[in-house]
Amino acid sequence: MKRFKKKIWFQIILVVGLSMFIGGQTRRAVAGEDKGDLLNYSFAVWLGSGVYKISDADKRLAVLRVPLRYTLRDAKGHSLPLRGRIGFKLLLPAVLAYQEETELNTDFSAGAFVPGLEVQIPVLKYWTLKPFTQFGLGKDTRGGDLNYVYGGGIGSLVRIPWHKFLFSIGNSIVLAADRNANTKDTSGFSMFNAGLDVRHPTNLRLFNRKLDVSGYFIYNDFNRNNVDILSDDGDTSRLRFIYEVGMTFGVEKPVSIWKVDFDRVGIDYRWGSKGFRGIGFNMGFPF
Repeated sequence: MKRFKKKIWFQIILVVGLSMFIGGQTRRAVAGEDKGDLLNYSFAVWLGSGVYKISDADKRLAVLRVPLRYTLRDAKGHSLPLRGRIGFKLLLPAVLAYQEETELNTDFSAGAFVPGLEVQIPVLKYWTLKPFTQFGLGKDTRGGDLNYVYGGGIGSLVRIPWHKFLFSIGNSIVLAADRNANTKDTSGFSMFNAGLDVRHPTNLRLFNRKLDVSGYFIYNDFNRNNVDILSDDGDTSRLRFIYEVGMTFGVEKPVSIWKVDFDRVGIDYRWGSKGFRGIGFNMGFPF
């Protein structure tokens, strides 16, 4: 518990510090405008860390997502009775976003904290289901309205070892939304994604730990309920899909940096509809 508290304080200090820094770099919004309405909070939370551009909406977006998790109970082997094998994790993601409206040459920053609970259910030897739910708050740094951010869904992960390879097949369905606490306006989306990750050990070592490498591909589909991206001229662009290809590096035992444990890091390239392009940073295959 003591170690957990240290991690929490580290994440709070990191996000607050970055928020103050980025907030100090932004230009003041025009009086009477709520620039926070231009940010789709739920999309920023589930998009993850990276630097992105949406050409059709004249936007540039930078997101820092600190995906802190705390294991309440480890999932057990599938051979146990269902009640005895279920695991629980607290999801504690802190998000800081910086958005630039390129046509009007204005920018602003915003932050969100959206905690939740993930239940891990080993179904078969190689197959785990992961239903989850989250609820939190988001706000921009220029006095805009408070936003409620919430979502839920279910993930599926199949991991199959073969010789020195580890194949992972991931799927998830996510329903997410954010609601302005003052105007009650709601913006939401639904997402289905599917991905394949292939991992293999290397002969390299990092921090005296064996290093492995993986490559993955993910397809994110918003066709049934698109992501609405409001531009500064009032027009709405709707994202229908995003492709993602990435590479990750990992170690057998986590590395502790500033009291936070890391076992995988990676980089990815994303592209999709409405001129969406970007470079993402991740903590491994996201399933």
